[in-house]
Amino acid sequence: MIVNPFTYGNPISDARRFVGRERQVEQIFSRLRNVEFESSSLVGERRIGKTSLLNYISDAQVRRNHRLPPEEFIFVYADLALLDAATTPTRLWQYLLRQISTHLSDADGELLGAALADHNALDNFTLAEVFDRLDAQKRHVVLLLDEFENVTRNKNFSPDFFYSLRSLAIHHRLALITSSRRELIELTHSNEIRSSPFFNIFANINVRLLNRDDARALIENALSDTTVRFTPTEIEDVLQIAGTHPFFLQTACHFLFETYLEDRHAAQRRALWTRRFEQEAAPHLTEYWRHCDEAEKTVLAALALVGASESPVPKTQLRDFLLRSERRIAQLDKHALVVARDDSYAPFNGLFTDWILEMIREGPFARDLQTALQGNRSNAQAVIRATGLSPRELEVLRLVATGLSDAQVAAKLVLSPRTVSTHLQSIYNKLGVNSRAGATRFAVDNGLV
Repeated sequence: MIVNPFTYGNPISDARRFVGRERQVEQIFSRLRNVEFESSSLVGERRIGKTSLLNYISDAQVRRNHRLPPEEFIFVYADLALLDAATTPTRLWQYLLRQISTHLSDADGELLGAALADHNALDNFTLAEVFDRLDAQKRHVVLLLDEFENVTRNKNFSPDFFYSLRSLAIHHRLALITSSRRELIELTHSNEIRSSPFFNIFANINVRLLNRDDARALIENALSDTTVRFTPTEIEDVLQIAGTHPFFLQTACHFLFETYLEDRHAAQRRALWTRRFEQEAAPHLTEYWRHCDEAEKTVLAALALVGASESPVPKTQLRDFLLRSERRIAQLDKHALVVARDDSYAPFNGLFTDWILEMIREGPFARDLQTALQGNRSNAQAVIRATGLSPRELEVLRLVATGLSDAQVAAKLVLSPRTVSTHLQSIYNKLGVNSRAGATRFAVDNGLV
């Protein structure tokens, strides 16, 4: 019996099925091999593959290949989605210590057993003693903390918990690998925690879309143990419609594989798998859209429309708007919602593009989009009237406010860097500021970016 090798409901647990992410994997292991035994934070959208990546790096053979022998390095995975409003730091430490104890001999686990026996004694000094004992045994502990936002948002976890965890990581052979949808510092439930030095111990590692080569390798690797082979045209269709997002790629390939099991001919296969894929993917696209703010929605709509054959908004206006939206596009790229195409960007897969265009055609969003673009243009006209900036100076200001250097602005506007510098001095004088930061603040405050 042939089993469908493409799964999209659960993370990948078999390291042999894991493909790509070489740069992120090497960065994680490089920090663990460092003499300081450093921590990392995986940041990426839901279903982008963070849990699969944690599963992969915890595999014993993978760790051996990266010079971290399991005899010395204890990897403990914890799914913190299990945390609820009643969970306390003591309860979490009890769970983690029990998992650590399973990797120890009876003698080495004696202190952990004592700590677990009396949860009232499980204070910071007890934890320090536990890790002192592990240090003496030359054991390194890596805690893989999935869905870590459930800790940062939980009010039972006070600043004292984060100070203690940081102290343990700094003074002992303890490293943390967390995963979260946003950077940890953005997810805290109080300003006091946000200002904690705890977050300084992490390097943020972004988990984004696969590149096309890795996406193709994923497909080939999954098919290698079966008798099914997708045609080159089918693979191109999958990459265009589903893109290189791991979840959507696996979902599309799953439904395409099913049509082979049903012994459908080529024309039937495409109609069937695309229809089934669209039905499965639609709720997830809706969720992504719902989590975008209004400015991000406007940028996504503009990106979809600029590549469409017809548009309710002039293409020149769309391109002008997108030229001024580089900061928003960079944010969307960070969240794996757009993909680079030549010298521009597009929504991360063809289905999302079609979904956005259909929403524009059938709902009031086209009018909202035009209003947003018109409002942006009105802001610019008001700034020109109030400050005396020339249209060219306004273009320079907007690009500088997105973080571009003089050379990058010059390349965008086909000017020399010296001309850009001259424009900047004029902008500073007209705005009454004396730095790029001041000019950027003015642009942001006046809705120019």
